[in-house]
Formats: sequence, structure tokens, C-alpha cells
Amino acid sequence: MTESKSQSAGSNALRPRARILRTFGDELISSETVALIELVKNAYDADATRVLIRFGSPLKIGHGKIEVIDNGNGMSLETIRNTWMEPATLIKRHNIRSEQRGRRVLGEKGIGRFATSKLTDILEVVTRRINTDQEVWVLFDWKQFDNEEKYLDQIEARWFITKPKEVCPGGTVEDLWQQDRQPDNQKLSHGTILRMKELRTAWDENLFVNLRKSLSRLISPFFKQSQNGLNEQFRIFLELPEPFESLSGEVEPPELLMSPHYTLRGSVAQDGSSDLTIKLPERDSEEEVTSLFSMKNGEKPKCGPFEIEFRVWDRDQLGDIAQKYGSTISQVRRDLDSAAGVNVYRDGFRILPYGELGNDWLGLDARRVQNPTLRLSNNQIVGYVLISADNNPSLRDQTNREGLIEGEAFNDLREVVKKVLAELEQRRFNIRHPDSTSQGKPQPGGIFDGFDLKTVRNTVRQQYPNDKKLVALLEETEKDLDRRVKEVQDVLSRYRRLTLLGQLIDMVLHEGRAPLSKIRNEADLGYRNIERTRVGNGSDDLFRRLRQRFDVIITQSDALALVFRKIEPFGGRKRGRPARVSLEKVVSDAFDVLDAEISRVGVQVNLPDTNTPVTVDQAEIQQVIIILLKNSLYWLLQAAKDRRKISVQVNRRNLSEVEILFSDSGPGVNPEFRERIFEPYFSTKSDGVGLGLAIAGEIVAEYYAGSLELVDSGPLLGATFRILLRKRV
Repeated sequence: MTESKSQSAGSNALRPRARILRTFGDELISSETVALIELVKNAYDADATRVLIRFGSPLKIGHGKIEVIDNGNGMSLETIRNTWMEPATLIKRHNIRSEQRGRRVLGEKGIGRFATSKLTDILEVVTRRINTDQEVWVLFDWKQFDNEEKYLDQIEARWFITKPKEVCPGGTVEDLWQQDRQPDNQKLSHGTILRMKELRTAWDENLFVNLRKSLSRLISPFFKQSQNGLNEQFRIFLELPEPFESLSGEVEPPELLMSPHYTLRGSVAQDGSSDLTIKLPERDSEEEVTSLFSMKNGEKPKCGPFEIEFRVWDRDQLGDIAQKYGSTISQVRRDLDSAAGVNVYRDGFRILPYGELGNDWLGLDARRVQNPTLRLSNNQIVGYVLISADNNPSLRDQTNREGLIEGEAFNDLREVVKKVLAELEQRRFNIRHPDSTSQGKPQPGGIFDGFDLKTVRNTVRQQYPNDKKLVALLEETEKDLDRRVKEVQDVLSRYRRLTLLGQLIDMVLHEGRAPLSKIRNEADLGYRNIERTRVGNGSDDLFRRLRQRFDVIITQSDALALVFRKIEPFGGRKRGRPARVSLEKVVSDAFDVLDAEISRVGVQVNLPDTNTPVTVDQAEIQQVIIILLKNSLYWLLQAAKDRRKISVQVNRRNLSEVEILFSDSGPGVNPEFRERIFEPYFSTKSDGVGLGLAIAGEIVAEYYAGSLELVDSGPLLGATFRILLRKRV
């Protein structure tokens, strides 16, 4: 194509305004505390073993100063000019380990330095490179970047080189050792001072308390500081003017963190297998626990391997800790409130905002509401999840470096951490609730067993045989009581069916949306065909196409009808007398309700082909089977894909007893919990409410005078449950 002579072409380089860098500090760094944490991370990346944050009065906007002093490797003029002054530099992506101590560097995006502009208007950098005899001074006036007329390439930072005055023996760097024995001169010959002036925020006690708390949690107390034998600890110091001097000194976690009631520590491998150690109160030895955690799709977690530790307190039992540290229970609770939360660390340094006050990223408080007897709340736990940049590449920071990017890897991390916590919760439950009135097995008759006046009636007839009015009153009262018990049983039956309502709604939405969408699309196309044919011929062809389209509509309607038939027994309406049905058909229908989930997990199902007529309420028996089935599907994710099996057998033992054996090839039930799994609110699932087996047991006991029990062996090597029906069979 020939271009017109009036056209022209060319190119221009992008030329950003200077204010774009000020934006980095103001918008990508959310708070003053986060800004200082970024500067501490830079000191860590520079191999510092100490960093001092010092504030100078007056702490008012436009006045005062903040100094961040470290004994790291320092920077040369070349590094200042070609790296430090280059936004979004890739130097830390190319050099992922620090040069002296081999630390995995924390800053990779090259924007942390702009945290200084969040804090003040003026920045003075004083730095001395290791093994050199020169100091480099650089001055940044961040107010220049507020000038809307200037472009970025019009802003200049002044620098000069001089003999060491501050990073040398007798200089400012010595302040890092104020509270300790002074080091040799070699350790005073390198480091960096960031001297920031003209505060942009007025600092008060609340800000300082929050800063100290955040700094105390910045470094995991269980992190190994070095990988090459240089094991000197990374320490953070805070120096504040009056009236905040009480908050000065080395920043350390509260003492109470060393005295939890319960402790869990260990690791989770790439494939989801775990190696955990649990320490419980008043027990001399630790318990070793191994588990395999799989995701709902049966695959291994995509988050990668990590280490974990939970320290847990019973908040109603803090008196011993208060006495140990010469404190009060109120103060211990305040310290626990300040430290509580599950923190995430990468290569030893904390990732914000996980574990901050109000940041319940695991949803522990909502989980506890569902089961307060078993579950732990966020304010009872100080947790540490340790990941690494090398081993967890899918757990990446958000652009502002506050939090991890939401996605499959992060969701898997969240799920596995809750599964690990569940291991501790189960054992804590055993300690706090050692007695079980049912011994883990629902008794025949259920909660209404003996709920009658037979004993009273027989006694009255024996002692007052001639008092007809008393006997008649007693008989009338007994009839009324029986009627009321049946009403309560009916109400309970309806409520129990509601426990599966949420799961059934999910199934309806999942299986119902596709047919409904197809119905709507086909109906629309049918109407379009009619409209287009109004002005033309070809009526025979029209009828043929309409017949095809409406055949599809009928087929999809049938699919919806099948879905509705599956869930119809669980409706809330009152039903009539139980019908004579095949027990095997009832079991099969229960499996049909969850056929999509069975296929997703990849389970080989073996159902009975016998025919056992019984007179039962289909919804009641199906609910029992569905509870067992959902439990099996959950635990079968821990089994190899080619070994996931469920077997159901139906046996008539005699004229008045029918047995259902429900067996799977999962990991089975931990012997420690065998006698507790039927107790209300006890669950071995990470998010379990602990009502399923309790409800199933009560249904069998109350309506069928039977029992639900966990037996020692069955057709498969996992868990085997026996349902025994003694009524209506």
C-alpha cells in the first residue's frame, strides 16, 4: 500500500515526570512502620548483624529526624550510582545471595529505598564499603520530586567522597554497640547510615508501640541466621527520645512466648507429607506425627515445602504463666494479644500483613464459631510458617510487597496449615475433655431412650391399685409425653436434614447451571428460527430444526429433573409413613447424590447387588450413608490415586437385624481418637464441625433402635463402620 505524502512516522522515548518516584514511596509503601521494615530488610541483605533505628526530636511534621544505622557491607560510589540510584534494578534478582553470609536476599523489586520518601523529605546517605578507606555521602531532596514541571532526568542527587568520619572507630557506627562491649576496629570499618530529616508524619506513642511490636515479629525466632558458619545473630535496636524512652532498647519477642501450653513444630514436604512433633501439657515425651496432606482435587499442594511451628495457650489457664514471670493475668493476656497470630516468613523475614492484629488470614475465628469446643481462635496462637524464595517460587509477593499473590499456591498453603493445626487441636481436645459419657458409641435408643413413664406407672399400680383417677391421669400424661417426644423427633429429623443443605445447594448449582444454560440458549435459537422464517418459505425445514432444538430442551430438562429427584428426600416437608424399599437401592441413591465428587476424587466403588426389603425412611438412611461417604472421600485423598476404594455390604443377620458395612481404603482412624470420633464437636478434619458421625449415630439409634460403630477390620484396610438396624427391618 502506498502511503500518502502527508503522512509521517517516527518514535519517542517515554519521559516520566519526576513525581512518579514520590508516588512509589507514598502509594506502594502503606505505612511508616512498613517503610522502616523495608529499610531493615535492606540492612539484612547487606549482611548486617545489627541495625539501629534512632529518632530525634522534635517529632513533628517538617522537623525531627530518623536514622537507620547498620554494620553491613556498605556501598561504593559505583554501587550508589549504578544500582542504588537505579529504580527497579535487577541486581538482586541476579545475585540472590548476599556476598558475605550467603543470606537469601529479601528485596528483589528495587523499590524499598523509596520507603525513605514515605518517612521524610530529606535523605542523607553515608556509607563505607567493606575493605575501603573512603566514605561516600549522597543527598536526596525528595521535595524536588513534588515539582510537577520537572522530568525525572532533570533531578540530580549530589554526592561526594571523603575520609571516614562516621563509619569508623569513634564515629556514629559505634552506637550500634552502646549496650555491649565495643568490637574491634575492623567491625567498625563498614556500614551504612540513612539519615532522614523533616518528618512527614508526627510520631506518637501508638505509632512507636506498633513499630516495636512489628519489629519484634520481623525475624522468626527459629530462623538459622547463616548457611556458611557465620552465625552471629541479626539484632534490631530502637532508640527513642523522651517521653518514649521506655520503648527503647533491643527489640525482642515477649518472654511468655517461651512458655506455651501446647507446641507443634515440624515440616511439610513438597508432596504434602508431614513430619510433626507435638508437645502437650504435663507429658514428659513429645509425640511424633506423620500425615499426608492432599488437596480437594487429590493433587499434592502447589505451595511447595515449608516449616511450621504453633505455640498455643489456653486463655482460661494463664495463671501459671503470670506467676512464672511475676506478672498479672491481665498483662499476660495483653502480651498474648499483642503477639498472637500466624505469621509467614520467607528466608527468615516476615511477610506482612499475615499475623497482624485483625489479620486472620486462615479464618480461624470463623472456624471456631462453628465448633468452639474443638477449634482454636486466632488470639490463642503464635504461629510461624517458614517458606523460602528458592523452594516456594509460586508464593510470590504482591507489587507493594505486603502479602502474597492470591492464587492456587497460596490457597493450598492456607489449607495445609489448617490441616496441620487440626492435628494439635484433636490432641488438645482429648486433654481438656478426657471423659466421654457415651464412650464414643451411641447407645441403642439414642437420646430419647428411657424417656417415658413406665417405671413410674408400674410403681403407682403396685402401691395404689385402687386409685383409678391417679392411674388414669398417669396414663394420659404418658400418652401426651409420647406425642410430644414424637413431635420433637420429627423436628430433629428436619434439622438434621438441614445439616447437608449447604452441600446439596453446591451440588444443585454445579449440576443445574449447565442444563439451564443449554435450555436458555436452545430456546433463544428456536425463537430466532421462527422470526427469520416469517417472511420466507421452507416451513418443513423450520419444523425439522425446531424439533431438534426442542428435543435438546427436553433432554436437558430431564437432566434437571434427575438432579431434583436426588435431593427430594432431603426436603423440609413432612413425609408420610416409611415405604417398603430395597435397602441396597437406598444406598445406591445416596451414592448418586455425590457421584460428581466420587468421580473427581477417582474412587472405585463396590456396591451390593443383593436385595434386602426394609421399611425405612429413605432420607434418614441416605443421610447416614452420605455422612460416611463424605468422610471417606475426604480421607481417601491421602491414599494413592490407584488405591482409592469404597465397599458397601448389606447383610441380613436375622429377622430383626440388618447390617450395613461401609469400608474404605483410606488411612483409617488414629487409635488415639477411636473412642472420640462419635462425640459432638470432635473432628479430625481441618475444617470439620464434628457433628456428622454424632448425627448419623443418633439417627440409627433413635429411629431404628440400632447402632453405628467403628469396627477393627472390614473388606478394605482403611476405616470400616457398621450400621446395625433393629427396627423397621
